[in-house]
Amino acid sequence: MQHAHDILRLSCEGGTCRRGKQIHDNKVKVMIRNVLTAIAIFTVPVILTIFTLSDLIFSPFTYALWLTMEVGVFTTIIYLSNYRKSKEIKAPLVQEFRKYRVAALVVSYNEDPSTVRETLLSVKEAIGSLGDVFLLDDSTDRMKAEENEEFCRNNGITYLHREGRRGYKAGAINDFLKKYGDSYDLIAVFDSDQRPVRTFFLDLLPFFNDENVAFVQVPQAYTEVFSRLAMGATYQQMPFHDVVMSGRDISGSAFILGSGFIARIEALRKAGYFDEEIVTEDLATTLKLQSLGYRSIYVNYPGIWYGEPPQTVDAYMVQQGRWSLGSFQSFMRILRSRIGWRVFLDYFAGFLYWLKEGPLTIVELLAPIIFLTLQVYIFRVDPFIFSLAYYPVLLFSILLFILSMRDRRYGIRGFLYHQFVEFLMMPPVTLSFIAWALRRKRPFRVTPKGREIKISRWIFLYILIELLLIFSIIKGIFWYNLASLNSLRYSIIINLTWAAYFLFLTSGTFIIFLEKKNI
Repeated sequence: MQHAHDILRLSCEGGTCRRGKQIHDNKVKVMIRNVLTAIAIFTVPVILTIFTLSDLIFSPFTYALWLTMEVGVFTTIIYLSNYRKSKEIKAPLVQEFRKYRVAALVVSYNEDPSTVRETLLSVKEAIGSLGDVFLLDDSTDRMKAEENEEFCRNNGITYLHREGRRGYKAGAINDFLKKYGDSYDLIAVFDSDQRPVRTFFLDLLPFFNDENVAFVQVPQAYTEVFSRLAMGATYQQMPFHDVVMSGRDISGSAFILGSGFIARIEALRKAGYFDEEIVTEDLATTLKLQSLGYRSIYVNYPGIWYGEPPQTVDAYMVQQGRWSLGSFQSFMRILRSRIGWRVFLDYFAGFLYWLKEGPLTIVELLAPIIFLTLQVYIFRVDPFIFSLAYYPVLLFSILLFILSMRDRRYGIRGFLYHQFVEFLMMPPVTLSFIAWALRRKRPFRVTPKGREIKISRWIFLYILIELLLIFSIIKGIFWYNLASLNSLRYSIIINLTWAAYFLFLTSGTFIIFLEKKNI
C-alpha cells in the first residue's frame, strides 16, 4: 500500500510540485498587488479627510466627497488610456477558419413569441450549415412556451425548456453545455431581442484559429429607439462600446456582454462553466477565463443589426440595478483574479464607476444642499485653491469625453441625454450597493420589454430633489448677499454652481419622465 508521503513524493518528481507552488505563490502575489492597489485608492481620501475635516459628525460625508473626486480622476485616466488604445490599428481578420461544430443558443424568458421567432430566423440564416440552433426557453407563461415550441418544431430548431430556473440564464446555458457540450466546439449566445447579421459567424469564427482565444464579443445594438429613455440609453452605450471596450480589447480586459458572443466550450468547461452565483454571469465568467490565461477578443463591428434598449424608466431602472449589482458582487473575484495589473485596473475602474453613479452621486447631490441650507462646512479648504485644482480636471474630463465621441454622431445632444439617464440610475444603483454591502439577495429580474410609456413612480423622488435644490439655491443667494468675507462668498458661489448643475440634471430627467404615449 502506498502511503500519503510516497504519493506526494511521486507527484513532486519532474518539478510538478515545484510548479504548483510557483503558481500558488504567483497567485498570492497578484492578489496582494490587487488588494494594495484598492487599499491605496480608498486610503488617500482618508488622509485628505484628516487634514480638511470640519466637523466629526460629517467625517463620513467628507471622506465620500474626497473619494468621489479621486474616483473621477482615476476613471478619467483609465478612459483616456482606453481611448488612445481604441485608436490603435488591429491585425486584419483572417478569412479562412477551421471547421467548427457550432451551437447557436437563443435564450428567452416570457418574451413576446413574435420577437423570439424573428430572432431565431435571423440566427438560423446566419449560421447556415455551420451548426445548429437551440432555443433555451425558461418561460413560465405556458401559452408562450407552447407557441415557441411549435415554431421550433416546424423550423428545424431544437427547443429546450426547464421547469425550474436554477441559475437563471447562466443555469440554462450550463445545463445545455453539460448535456450537449461534447457534440460542439463553440457556442454562440443571443438574447431574444439581439439579432446577428448574415455574416456574423463567417466574420468571427477565424479568431478561434488561435486556440488561446476563449470568446469573441461584438457590440450590442440598440436600433429600436421609440422613446426618449431609449435614446438616452443608446447614447449612454456608445462610449462604452466604441471607446471603453475597444480599448479593453487591446489591454486584454474585454469581457462577455451576455449576448452577441461566441465562446469556446473547452475553455468554459475548464472555468467551471458560467458563474451562477452572480446576477451578471458574463463578467464573473470572463474573470475565470482570463485568470486561466485565455484571451478575450472584442470586435467593434456591427455584427448585431437589431436590438431593443429599455423603452421605459422602470425597465431602465431594472436593467441598471441588475448590471450594477453584478459588478458589486464581482468585487472580491476581481481582487482574487490572477490577471495583469492593467487588466485589474480596468475591472476596478468599472467597479468604481458604479460606486460613483450610485451612493457617491447622492453624496455629491446632498453636499451643496447641506452647505447652503444648514450653513455647515463639510470640509475646510481654501475655495480658490480648491477651484484651481478641481475645475480644470473636471473640464478636461468633459472635453475628453465629447472629443472622444466626435466621429460617432454623439454631439452635445447625445452628451446631455447621456447625463440625464445616468442621473436617473442613481436610485437603483444605490439600492444594489446597499444589498451587496448587507449581503442581501435580490431577485433576478430581466429587463421588461414593451413600448407603453407611463409616468414612473420614481418621478416623485426627483420632484423632491428638485424642490430641495430650488430651496437651497434661494437660501444660498440670500446668504451670499449677507456674507462679508470674500472666502465665504466664494464658497457659496461654488456650492450654488453645484446645486444649479444638479438642478439642470434633475430638470432634464423630467423630459424623460413626462413622455407619455404608446409607441
